[in-house]
Amino acid sequence: MGEKMLFMLLEESGYEFFQPDSIGEKNGKFFVFEAKHQERFKPPPFDGHGLPLWQINRRIDFSKRTGIDTLLVIFDKETGETFWQYLVKLNDGPHHDTHGLKPRRIYPIDSFIKYSPGQPESTLGGR
Repeated sequence: MGEKMLFMLLEESGYEFFQPDSIGEKNGKFFVFEAKHQERFKPPPFDGHGLPLWQINRRIDFSKRTGIDTLLVIFDKETGETFWQYLVKLNDGPHHDTHGLKPRRIYPIDSFIKYSPGQPESTLGGR
């Protein structure tokens, strides 16, 4: 209830804001994390995962203004796999925008890094 009240207060006070899923620090560098537990987007045009456009725009703007990167972490409902990638890197690459009431930007599955425990190359945010 306190968060809802805060959000209303921030809106009334003219703040632009978003609620990250988490903020973490590794090796002295901070990261914002956006997590999704969702089904995979199916072709056409490709297998992938994504976010609502408004979330992408807010997080990329935050990253540009602060230098704090956003990592998108996907927990694939169908396969149980976990994928991650820097949101700016995803957005600079191939993507597909859906249309309708809740437009989403979908990124190809091969644009993500598959998380594999014990594999250094898959560690969130790099080594």
